Amino acid sequence: MCSIIVKDFQNSFGGKFADKEKRGGFGGCLMPFSITIFAIYSNMKGAEKYYYSMENLEARTLSETYGLSSSMGSPYSKIFSETIEGELDVGAFEQVVSTIEVLTENVGGFVKSLYMTYKGEVWSGTMVSKVPTENVTSFTFAAREIIDANGTVIYINISVESVNASQLGEEGKYSTINFNLREVKLKNGENQVIAAIASILPILTTSLVWVAQGLIISVPLCFASLGIVLLVNRGIIPLWKGMLKKPK
Repeated sequence: MCSIIVKDFQNSFGGKFADKEKRGGFGGCLMPFSITIFAIYSNMKGAEKYYYSMENLEARTLSETYGLSSSMGSPYSKIFSETIEGELDVGAFEQVVSTIEVLTENVGGFVKSLYMTYKGEVWSGTMVSKVPTENVTSFTFAAREIIDANGTVIYINISVESVNASQLGEEGKYSTINFNLREVKLKNGENQVIAAIASILPILTTSLVWVAQGLIISVPLCFASLGIVLLVNRGIIPLWKGMLKKPK
């Protein structure tokens, strides 16, 4: 009788405990799943904020670096004004001017003015190029390379001005590049020295080639001769003397 009561008690309360354990296991599985969903949602919101910030940063960086009005509707634009001075070799003025004119047209600009003067057997002059603002940097470096290839750049000045875009005319949207170029004629003494060096340069080159060829041939021969002398003095002669000695 007692055993029957105990079994009924275990069956009744054991079933309740089993149901609680089943509900507890379902809740334990549901909790990590809920946390995972919340973490994914939070990361997506953070990524959206970060992406938005990077877009703003990129637009700001482009605007500050190149002086361009960003797509955010800024009413101001930056206009560059540059002055480049160079000293050219005699006879290189026409080539440099023509090359810079072609470069100006290639970047979407135009030559506004060109003044040239011939005096003292050398050319000098000024040229004003109008270049789109977005191409100023590449144009400046290319123009400097052209001048350096035919002379020397001695001065570059760059100024930037912020202006209201609505007040700019068609030409006002271009940046201004001023070139001051002149050929430099060497002094008489320098010309004579250069002419003298140029006249004897072929002779010096030929002489150096002959000397180098002589060293290539004579140095191995000297070592070979020294080896032969050492072999004769230290090897052959003592052996020959030993053979000539009569036995006692």
